[in-house]
Amino acid sequence: KKEEAKKEEAKKEEAKKEETKKEEFPSDREKVRKEKKQKKTLDEGKEGTDASDAEGATYEEHEPMNILFLYADDWRYDSIGAENSLVMTPNIDKLAQEGVRFTHNCVTTSVCMISRATMATGQYYSRHQTMKIRPPIRFYDFWNETLYGQLSANGYYNGYVGKWHHWDFPHKNFDFSRMYFGDHYVFDHEHKERVHVTYKNERDSMKFLKNRPKDKPFALTVAFFAPHCIDGNAEQYVPQNSSLPLYDGVEVPIPKTATEEAWKNLPSFITDHSEARSRWSYRFSTPEMYQKMMKNYYRLITEVDTVVGNLVEEVKSQGLLEKTLIVFTTDNGYYHGEKGLAGKWYAHQESIRVPLVIYDPRMDKDMKGTLNDEFTLNIDLAPTMLGAANIAAPEVMQGRDMSEFYRSKVSSNGRRLSTKNVDWRDEFFYEYPCFGDPKVLTGSYALVRKDYKYMHWPDFDTEEFFDLVNDPYEEINAINHSKYEKIIVEMRQRFLELKKAAE
Repeated sequence: KKEEAKKEEAKKEEAKKEETKKEEFPSDREKVRKEKKQKKTLDEGKEGTDASDAEGATYEEHEPMNILFLYADDWRYDSIGAENSLVMTPNIDKLAQEGVRFTHNCVTTSVCMISRATMATGQYYSRHQTMKIRPPIRFYDFWNETLYGQLSANGYYNGYVGKWHHWDFPHKNFDFSRMYFGDHYVFDHEHKERVHVTYKNERDSMKFLKNRPKDKPFALTVAFFAPHCIDGNAEQYVPQNSSLPLYDGVEVPIPKTATEEAWKNLPSFITDHSEARSRWSYRFSTPEMYQKMMKNYYRLITEVDTVVGNLVEEVKSQGLLEKTLIVFTTDNGYYHGEKGLAGKWYAHQESIRVPLVIYDPRMDKDMKGTLNDEFTLNIDLAPTMLGAANIAAPEVMQGRDMSEFYRSKVSSNGRRLSTKNVDWRDEFFYEYPCFGDPKVLTGSYALVRKDYKYMHWPDFDTEEFFDLVNDPYEEINAINHSKYEKIIVEMRQRFLELKKAAE
């Protein structure tokens, strides 16, 4: 009885702590956020070293690494087994166990064509200005300052397979290129047969890996079209026949905010005429439809995961695993019916967070299999891959080399510095510009932090504010709540500063 009483008392104490956490005032949380950042700065140089060591420290030299960049489509952060046990991605999960998984990786614009230009340039849309599929493709004008231009200029055998999503694919700028997307079954002209797009991704990638010249480093981007839908096709997601038994008999949970109430809580200008609502109507509007669509979506994901495993095994069989940087990520997040929406575009968590796994042989041994919860962004991809190639990122790039998180610098006297105190961003600017009818797809902008999010809908001069600690599903717009007045004023100003800095 005494033991039971102790347990009951412990439960009550824990409940009190949770209640205190919920009642914590925004100003207090903002103070804690700033103190943590200040402490991180003060701690620089500690843990086995001192300030003088930190000042002269450098990374150990290495040969230019091979690069295998695995880039999927319309795939949000929790659609991997490591985040969601329902989803079968054993190969991506294994890669994470041998590398680092970034749990708060986000995109700066959640739509295919802009996100891909951001990946290649290391720049916000506001700077690279590549918005549409058709010309002008503005980042072609400064190709030499892109990821691919830099790799080619520095002796890499440069390959690209799969989805590009911009007009006039620059074949002449690659040593090996196979570009196609838009359908789940495509015609393979080389083999004169119609095959699944993911199968063709693997076939073309294997050809690159097996036939590449052996006297130079390689860089291969595998840009999977899956699990993107087939626009205009009622089936939407069409996996290979061999995958149909997968997820059979499984009930896919319906999201907490996939409700009529959550839909009605959205700003009034997001109506049935919006693209996100329209796509919801033919994907998720009935329970039966939801199960069918999500199972086929997950089947496409598992197919991509199988190819990821096969490509990693091929690199390993060639004895190159310890000389190859492997990066897996995706171009944007995806609504699975949350808030009565489908697609991407807007600044909600489901739309902007994407998976990121990095396997890097240069990684400190104690970093393997770890999680990193810093705000990494798709502008960081190009600088990270260029760093592995021993190429300095062009000054026009706005991202940073993420290897800072898992590679120790070494001081002049041989001391290895800690990676725990990297001075990194704790907020970021999000932008989705409207380039059509705002009633169909309105612009969506935000200042995103771990604890708060300020959103701005410029086409309708509307603001929203979410307390992500107490309202992680972004259900309560607290823009007019007096409790948050000071932090809203501060974030509104900071939003404008970061918006300007993105240009």
